[in-house]
This record gives sequence, C-alpha cells and structure tokens, in this order.
Amino acid sequence: MTAKLEILYFTDPFCSWCWASEPQLYRLRERYRGQLTVRNVMGGLVEDMARFYDAVNQIGSTAQVAPHWREVCERTGQPIDERVMEDIDDPHWSTWPACIAVKAAQLQGDEIGDKYLRRLRRAIMTERVNVSERDAQLRLAEDVAGLNVDQLQEALDNGAVMQAFVADRRLMLEYGATGFPTLLFLNHEGPDGPTGMLVNGYRSSETYDQVVERVAPGLQAQTPRPIPEMLAEYGPMTTRELAEVVGKDAQALAAELSETMQELGLRRIEVPHG
Repeated sequence: MTAKLEILYFTDPFCSWCWASEPQLYRLRERYRGQLTVRNVMGGLVEDMARFYDAVNQIGSTAQVAPHWREVCERTGQPIDERVMEDIDDPHWSTWPACIAVKAAQLQGDEIGDKYLRRLRRAIMTERVNVSERDAQLRLAEDVAGLNVDQLQEALDNGAVMQAFVADRRLMLEYGATGFPTLLFLNHEGPDGPTGMLVNGYRSSETYDQVVERVAPGLQAQTPRPIPEMLAEYGPMTTRELAEVVGKDAQALAAELSETMQELGLRRIEVPHG
C-alpha cells in the first residue's frame, strides 16, 4: 500500500502527555499500517527552566514537574517514573538538548531518528535517565540498531544540527501548534486538493479515527498483527500500549501475557507503575 496520510507530530522527548499518547500513536500506525507516515517535529518544551512557568499546572521548577507526571501516569495508565525530575537540580535545565539530539539522529534517516526518539522517551519515563545530558544521549544511541554513534556525536559537536531544530520550531509556529502533543493530519491527494486537520492535546483513539475518516476517508483499517510480530518491528512496548493496539484491558492483557510469555518468546521488562 502507498502512504496516503502524513502526520506531522509536534513533540518533545520530555513531554509526559506525548509519552501518554504513545498507545494511541502505536494504534494509528498499526491500524493504518502502510497507509500513513508519522514525521516527528521537535518543538522544544523548555528552553531554560529558570525562565519557564506553566500557569495551568503551576510548574516553575523540575521538582514541580514530578507531581504532574505522577498525575499523568495515574490518569492514563502509561507508566512514568517521575523521580527523574526530582533528581534534576540544574536551575537552567532544558529539554532542547534532547530535541537537538533527535534532530542529529534524523540526519541518519527518519526511521533511525524515530527509534532514537523512542529510546530517549523510554529512558526518561521508565528508567529515570536525564537525557538532556550528552553522556546519556550517546550511551542510549548504542541501543539503536543502525545508528552510528560517532556520526551522532560529530553532528552534535559541529552545531549544524541546531539549524534543523530551529526549522522544526519555525514549522510549529507556521502551523499554529502551541503545545504538546499536537498532530497535524495531512492528505496531500484529497479529491478537492490537499486537506488537513490540526489536533491539539491528549486525545483518544476514537478521536483520531474520526480525524482519519474525515481527512483521508479511503484508508482501510487493518487487524493488529500478533504481538511478537509487532514487537519485532516496534521494539519494546508497554502493556498499556499493547492493550490499546489490540483493544483489550491492560490488566487482562498483562495476565494473559504472563501465562503465554515463554511460549511466545517474549521477555518482560519491569518498570515503575506498569
């Protein structure tokens, strides 16, 4: 099948609501596989925590982020270890270095960039790793198949990749994306010309299905593949993500997998809160 729908995903590796949206994003990819592409656009959530304030959530320091992340975890079921934000004591902490690292990885191909972003997200949210630090960025890069760590470091050292990050932020402004996550659904081959829809914030899979039907009504929903096959393509997934994709309750799926894990050749990775 030829991809008919492009999704521009305005995001940030440290955004908890973006991490919470991973189950819905995986379901989109699997349900409409081969018919859509997702392009990750780095928006840069926090340039300098000393100058940052989120009035809605009353966040002005990294320590104040932790309770918010805990709430996101409890509301969505996606596991988050909020203690990483309690560990960070740099008053000028920024998410920009992690965004720039993703842009550096994307220079080696979009697929590699996607896998590296996912590895950073997992490290932040479930492994208590501050991926704004260069050492962590390079260490985690070694886990991504096909990613040349030396080339990644060179791209980060020469500073040229900063221009790509600036271009992403400019694109965000151009489309009016003001927060994370924001998804822009684009059909470049609509019957009346290109069509699109901008969707802000955390949304359900049902909402995304409605958007797909409106923007690209010709897409065909497909049945999810067996879990081992999906994991072979996507890499490690949370129980919450798998449950969303296959349409089951997360606790029920966890119990089911615990009985068949060895038979299916799967390995469980323990993470806080899930």
